[in-house]
Amino acid sequence: MRNARKFKAQTLDAALSRACLELNARIGELRYEVEDCADGEIEVEAELDPVAVLGLFLSEAVRAGELEVVVRLDENDEAVEGELSGSDCGLLTAGGGKGLDALQYLSNRVLNRRLEHHHPVHLDSDGFKERRSYQLQDKAEEAADEALRKRAPVVMGLMTPAARREIHLALADDPGVETESDGEGFLKRVVVRPRRRR
Repeated sequence: MRNARKFKAQTLDAALSRACLELNARIGELRYEVEDCADGEIEVEAELDPVAVLGLFLSEAVRAGELEVVVRLDENDEAVEGELSGSDCGLLTAGGGKGLDALQYLSNRVLNRRLEHHHPVHLDSDGFKERRSYQLQDKAEEAADEALRKRAPVVMGLMTPAARREIHLALADDPGVETESDGEGFLKRVVVRPRRRR
């Protein structure tokens, strides 16, 4: 455990209660190990578990939205990955995946507020993000071609941060165009324009 702290008490319940209080966590959000001490007390080494924190948040969000969605979470060396399945996943992937992106954004915000260090959260449903990536790359190339043909900026529709990132990355190596996000708030437009001469 990387960021674990030690909590000592007469009983396991008391040690875990102290850990919950000091880490501002529910028992289900902890990853912990128990040791018996020579003085008869119990020592608990505990830290917040990002998968547990995220799992509780997502289960509450799904329940509050009365959605038929199951979330499977896994943490690897690069990310906390979540695969969503169920009959209501279409509600999250509709409209270009705005619901899925918003849930991913909120998931990262939750972990940012609760843990000092954590891997980014990536949520997907049945390969949706890979399919969307190909579609966005095609749209980016079409916008670049139009901008070059018309020699004028092309303004793409409102997009989530994840979708905008796909557009920016798709055109990053194109020597003929440059991109920028335009607007305020969560949803912004991407402007693709012929690269300015320097």
